[in-house]
Amino acid sequence: MGCGFCEAAVSNSVGTLIVDCVVKPVGRQLDYVRRFHGNVEKLREKKCDLESARDRLQHEIEDAERQLLLIQKDVQNLQSKAGETVSDMGTLEGEIQLNKRCLNWCPNWIWRYQLSKKAMKKTQDMSELLEKFGRLGPVGYRDPTALPTIDFLCSKEFVVSESSKVAFNQIIEALKDENINMIGLWGMGGVGKTTLAREVGSQATKLNLFDKVVITTVSQKPNFERIQDQIAQYIGFDMKNDRGRRSEQELWLRLKKEQRILIILDDIWEPIHLKENIGIPIGDDHKGCKVLLTTRRKRVCQIMECRPVVQLHCLDDDEAWTLFEKKAGLDDFSDDCIKTPAKKIVKKCGGLPIAIVPLASALKGKTNCHEWQAAYHRLEGRRLTEIEDVHERNAYVILEASFDYLKDLMTKTCFLLCSLFPEDHEIYVEDLVRYAWGLKLCKCIDPIKYVRSEVLASIEILKNSGLLLDCRGRHVKMHDVVRQFALWIASSRKEFSFGTVETLPMDESYKHYTAISFEADQTDELPKGVGFPYLKLLLHGGNRFMETSSEFFEGMKALQVCALKDQLISLAAFKFNMNLRTLCLIDCELSDITMLGKLKSLHILSLSGSDITELPTEAGDLENLRLLDLSYCEDLRRIARNLIQRLSNLEELYLHECSSLKWATENSTKRESYSSLSELNLLPKLVVISLDISSEHLLDGFVFRRLWSFDVCIGITREPWILKRRDLKTYPISRSLRIVKSVDACKQLFEDLESLQLNDVEGHPNLIPSLDLGFRKLTSLYLRECHSMQCLIDASKQQVPITALSNLRKLSLSDMFHLEEVCNAPQPQGFLQKLEEVIVSDCGEMRVLFPIAELRSIEQEGPSRHLSLQSLKIVEIERCNNLKYIFPRSVANSLGQLHTLKIKSCSQLEDIIEDRQVEYKCQLQSLRKVSLIDLPQLKGRNVNDILPTQSFLQKLKVHNCPQLIHFIISTTIQELVIGKMTNEQLSNLHSCKYEELEQYQTSSQHHPLPLCFPNLIRIDILECESLKSLFPIIIAQGSSKQLNAPNLQTLKIERCFGMEEIIQNSQVSTISFQCLREVQVRECNKLKFLFPTCVANSLGQLQTLKIESCSQLQDIIQGRDRNDIVLTSPSLRVLKVRDCPQLTPFIVPTSIRSGDPIVVRAN
Repeated sequence: MGCGFCEAAVSNSVGTLIVDCVVKPVGRQLDYVRRFHGNVEKLREKKCDLESARDRLQHEIEDAERQLLLIQKDVQNLQSKAGETVSDMGTLEGEIQLNKRCLNWCPNWIWRYQLSKKAMKKTQDMSELLEKFGRLGPVGYRDPTALPTIDFLCSKEFVVSESSKVAFNQIIEALKDENINMIGLWGMGGVGKTTLAREVGSQATKLNLFDKVVITTVSQKPNFERIQDQIAQYIGFDMKNDRGRRSEQELWLRLKKEQRILIILDDIWEPIHLKENIGIPIGDDHKGCKVLLTTRRKRVCQIMECRPVVQLHCLDDDEAWTLFEKKAGLDDFSDDCIKTPAKKIVKKCGGLPIAIVPLASALKGKTNCHEWQAAYHRLEGRRLTEIEDVHERNAYVILEASFDYLKDLMTKTCFLLCSLFPEDHEIYVEDLVRYAWGLKLCKCIDPIKYVRSEVLASIEILKNSGLLLDCRGRHVKMHDVVRQFALWIASSRKEFSFGTVETLPMDESYKHYTAISFEADQTDELPKGVGFPYLKLLLHGGNRFMETSSEFFEGMKALQVCALKDQLISLAAFKFNMNLRTLCLIDCELSDITMLGKLKSLHILSLSGSDITELPTEAGDLENLRLLDLSYCEDLRRIARNLIQRLSNLEELYLHECSSLKWATENSTKRESYSSLSELNLLPKLVVISLDISSEHLLDGFVFRRLWSFDVCIGITREPWILKRRDLKTYPISRSLRIVKSVDACKQLFEDLESLQLNDVEGHPNLIPSLDLGFRKLTSLYLRECHSMQCLIDASKQQVPITALSNLRKLSLSDMFHLEEVCNAPQPQGFLQKLEEVIVSDCGEMRVLFPIAELRSIEQEGPSRHLSLQSLKIVEIERCNNLKYIFPRSVANSLGQLHTLKIKSCSQLEDIIEDRQVEYKCQLQSLRKVSLIDLPQLKGRNVNDILPTQSFLQKLKVHNCPQLIHFIISTTIQELVIGKMTNEQLSNLHSCKYEELEQYQTSSQHHPLPLCFPNLIRIDILECESLKSLFPIIIAQGSSKQLNAPNLQTLKIERCFGMEEIIQNSQVSTISFQCLREVQVRECNKLKFLFPTCVANSLGQLQTLKIESCSQLQDIIQGRDRNDIVLTSPSLRVLKVRDCPQLTPFIVPTSIRSGDPIVVRAN
């Protein structure tokens, strides 16, 4: 019975085993056949889903790229994988289609099984991909190197005084104190608080107190959204998302991720709550975030609990006189009859730089004693009793005197117009040109370009007088004290009557104004039924969209200039304004666009950034129109045929960044009715144009006629502007061409050209004389893939002019595969004398970059002269494999301005400077950055052989230059990158001080000096396979050399397969790592630990630790259970570990916050 029971048990077990191992798998295989059609259908559905997801992601990628964002690697990989999967699907579908008939009518079970199995596997793969698509975060991120920095903001006019020195030192010391989080700087208006704060920000970065410095202006009526946007811009954060605007809490959380950040809040008038109003974490919320605020009121500092509260005093008498002397052009030899009243004038200025500078500038150059006496008496007689603040009153007295020294009405009016813009606004000068034309400020009537010259001249006078501050490009700003003074002048003098409206509703007092600007962000619409019988200029630029009623304009019969931004408005609103000359509707939503034809008095019309899709035929009725600006109208698709040629008085036309605009071509039908480019040549007064067109829109035989100013792009997309602040858009007033393929349409524009870019232009063996005889005004030249071109200037047939390329500042040559040289002899006069930057890549046939031949006049006999590169600052050369040297011997003594030299992958390059055996003088005193990468033939006993007197070098990168034997590196070096160094090279590393350098170079014997680099903050060691230790440097043969870098902050070691230890225990006493913040180690397979135990306690500043692919690494700190010395450090924020199978397990420290790079362990 027992045996029977056993037999039954065995039988059941075997049966179960057969079912599990045979029947069930067979069933699964049969499922592939049975469910063939269903699997194929699922496959096609998943393919459609994957294609949709891929296309959707591609749109997001393109949108991110347009915003100048970098694409995340996982996004790139996923998109690539999706593309490969969809491509493979095509092959599988082809197999299914190919065998469809056989499968339907005469089933081939093997084919059906195989294809069904493939379909199911591919469906699973696509499902996994779709899950990854669903988990994707943001596709792009901002390039950290593209973020703004405080360096852009530093004042060139920082006035160093005893008070500013004391205040500066107090603030810097406070910033170093980890227990202080908010510092207050106060002082009267115009004393220099903003300038000092910017100087603090700049120096704090250089002193490595902060990773980022942010500055923003709060002002009397703070706009917290604008303040948040400016802070966010500095840290690469967008305050807008798909749901609208992010909250203060989200900015607060994002700022907490910045390890060390200084936020400068300039010009605070009333106390604000940093967390609730803006979203700034300080104190216990975030020890790494500090705030420096500036204010005129000490009370603000006290209420906001600033510590310390620093006062910036006025200049003392001696300092004030020194500043006045400098700005007025006086010295010890100036006549006493001038210096006596001058000192009285300085006394009146009360030590205020904002008062001293404009007045001194106004009096500069006056040599008559009576003029100085009169200036003092006029100053003494002024009394501004209506101004409460006595110090501000004094400043206004001085500024009023400076204002009255302005000679002409144009300059005074431009100054007052600037006050109508919001505080701290960057004012685009071109806007002032358009307003000046509309107000008839210039005596000359025609053309607009003459008025532009007058306005630009006035702006220069105001900048030189200290009444306006220079900004980037063609922008200016007003100091807040100067702006308040200007508004006071504008509202108190009857001849001007300008003013700003900051709150609504308005009262009767505004009725007499001739110019008004609105800053009313608190209201949803402008008032109705308010009469302004004298108003000539109206500006409104709110920060949010508003609807403007037609009734608002009814009482403005005298209106000549109207500039609105972000408005929802009907053009019918302007039917009452019969004197309107300038109308600017920027970024507006427009209705009743056909009403344009009724505004016959218009001379200037700007619809820049508006939502129009078509310029209506009625616009052709604007017979007085001089300037038409449709730039940045991305939805504009069509301009009616013959409309442009009807604008017979048009002088300037701006159509750049109209990406959807189409023009008539040979294939266009009458029904499509597009405007043709040939209409431009029918405008007799047209002198300025900006235009973006594709090559297909160029009609056969069309040639642009001569123009005074132009910016034309043919087939080339401009640099994306979407990330630029829209209120800072620029209008090209230059002579610039960017062309793909053919230059024939632009041949009449070459003579006065300033900037030229040619891509893929064929049929021209040279630039001069083939395209033009001189390019005398050309400042920038970019050539790419012009394969017919063999040289830029061909002087072999004596056809070139006496002077050519004499104004060129920047030269860029890339993918010019047949370019052999820049110029063959004889060279024109002044050739490249102003050249500042040269970038050359992938010019495989180039043998000579800078010509060797001497300069000689072509038409006249005379002494020969060498080419001079006296202005050259930047040289970057890459993949030019026929170059044997960069600079000819004859230019060596003219390279005194050279700042940056980068050379990469030039396989035949032997020398930087030709024929180093010949004695000659070569001074490179300005050289700061040198990069030499993959130069196998570069010869020289040491770096100083190829780069003489590189004593002030700050950054040096040498990688894979095996024939450079000795390295004598200046002790001034700050960043040192060495890679692929041989045993001999590593054995011959030396450092030298400046005074030792010449002696060291001429010495017949090299004495082993210690490698001491007191300024070195970064070391990168790459692919030095024989290196066994870094501190000291020990190589495979056993030779060693001391290395000391007391201020080292970043250490990076990669692919040093022979490295056994980074630091020897015996060297610890001579090495300091108090400043070390970042360590990266990768592919060092013999390394068993990073740091010896006795070094660990000096790593208190370490913030980033990344270790990858170190197969033998056992510990971060030598000795078991010692890793916590580093891992528990409160400063550690980023920790990455990957592919280190022998590493002792450890606990992730709590200082690694959520949102920081995660820890990865992979054995």
